[in-house]
Amino acid sequence: MAKQADGGAANENPLIPNERLRQIYLAMARARVLEKALPAVRRGQTYGLEAALVSAAVDLGAGDLVSDALAGGVVDTLRGASLGEVLQADRSKASRKRVRSGAASSVAARLAAPPVVAERIWAALGAAAALKAAAALARIEAQSTAKDKADATDATAARQVGVVVVYALVDEASAGLWKKALRFAAEQELPVVFVVLPAGARGGKARGAARAGGVSALALGCGVPAIAVDADDAVAIYRVAQESIGHARIGGGAALIECVPFVLAGTTATAKRNVANDAIAGLEQYMVQRGVVTKAWMDRAAKSFAKRLAK
Repeated sequence: MAKQADGGAANENPLIPNERLRQIYLAMARARVLEKALPAVRRGQTYGLEAALVSAAVDLGAGDLVSDALAGGVVDTLRGASLGEVLQADRSKASRKRVRSGAASSVAARLAAPPVVAERIWAALGAAAALKAAAALARIEAQSTAKDKADATDATAARQVGVVVVYALVDEASAGLWKKALRFAAEQELPVVFVVLPAGARGGKARGAARAGGVSALALGCGVPAIAVDADDAVAIYRVAQESIGHARIGGGAALIECVPFVLAGTTATAKRNVANDAIAGLEQYMVQRGVVTKAWMDRAAKSFAKRLAK
């Protein structure tokens, strides 16, 4: 039995520990607050996408890589930049480079983000191929230096493959680009997980493969396991990402997660985001009901972050 944040008991879910839930919630809630506090040119249009941006990458660490579709202060913070760096309105070029590369050793490094989406996706696939090759070389070296066959097996099993998580807006890539990239990832069994963000993050109307579930269908046709999840369900995204990343680490190949805005009939996506029933509110309700945190804990966390922003 795990202890709740305020000292009470809480049932621990083995698929998503309470500490991880709190970590996800704090990152999402702070991202929302920071998005509102930053100047418009530094925001990066992350409002409403916090669940995917946090939950799909929270299990990554040193040796893993992230290719982001969005830029701006919020994404910089989620990828390891300090709050002080992000809040500097006029940062130097050196500072921008430091934020982009991800200096913290405990978080995944960020890949460069070329402005052309095809270049960004192929660069990410190249990085995944390099990680796979490095893991293969490490296995060969481990087997050649092991004292006996049993040691060689243990050494091989102990080495995990780094994973690349590629974020992409569903409406920024053509169906043709998706097919080529997905087929290549499937054929090469690359350790890469695609996370497709909903259309409309940058405006415009979704068409073709950009319609809800369209990229998932393309992925399945290209031999890449794919699943559509509620873009506002942080827990569901985490569970699918955890399984997909774990599968990729052991050589299982690529996977695709499509974050789809599930909207009730008669309700527009815009209207949905104007009410409290979004990813953060949903996660708050889930955590309180399960006894993971209390409302008082969330209030203290919000006040603490507000003070940091005010300094």
